Amino acid sequence: MPCIGYHVRKGSMLDTDEWMAVTAKVAKVDPYVALIDICIRIPRILERTDKLVAGDQEAADKLIEDSLALANKAKEWFAKFEKHGPRYTTVDVGEFAGFSDICPDRTFDTAYNFYAFGAGICYMIYWMSLLILQSNTFKLLRQHRTLLPKDMYLWDREMGSYADSSCRCVPYNCRTDVGYVGRFGSLTPLVVARKYFEAKKMEKEIGWCEKVYQNARIPGLYSTPIPMEPLKSMQRLVQQSDRYI
Repeated sequence: MPCIGYHVRKGSMLDTDEWMAVTAKVAKVDPYVALIDICIRIPRILERTDKLVAGDQEAADKLIEDSLALANKAKEWFAKFEKHGPRYTTVDVGEFAGFSDICPDRTFDTAYNFYAFGAGICYMIYWMSLLILQSNTFKLLRQHRTLLPKDMYLWDREMGSYADSSCRCVPYNCRTDVGYVGRFGSLTPLVVARKYFEAKKMEKEIGWCEKVYQNARIPGLYSTPIPMEPLKSMQRLVQQSDRYI
């Protein structure tokens, strides 16, 4: 899972052609592996964005084209993944046992009930990753291309759908019958979605993300409340682990 790469905006050797060749065969039959092989390339896009030199239009154009191509590859994966229809139903959020204790706020009054835990993980990774990638691409386009009002609307609508879906997949992972297995993975999508909501000044949605993020944490694992800022969270985990070394 490339979550660390998303946080620190750095690529890794796992996105090289040599490493990708290792999983190429499995990716043809395992949708999870195929998705990760796509998402693992996103941190490199973020790193290239941060290193982009002002005025280098050629490099900017190449980065934009690579970003759009990667997004298209992800969307092709999604179309194949849903070839026979969505792998979830939309239900009232109250149907997820225990979630009202975590967050009684009904800002998102419906959520996704996935057919299987594995399917839910794939959806969650896809929506979160596309929100990261497309938000970055949108920023590049605004800086280096001319976007018409219609284009701006379509881009915002797409990113909004990823943020919305990222939130609606969380209650499934907080069900009492899955214990704490799914809660670790559902925290990062909340961080990513909140960044979008902050940019849009959507206070209700921001508050919902914060409530779930804080209340879904594992009792006794954190001595103090965990911040939603990813790098601060990582630093705290490192400090905690140092106590046992």
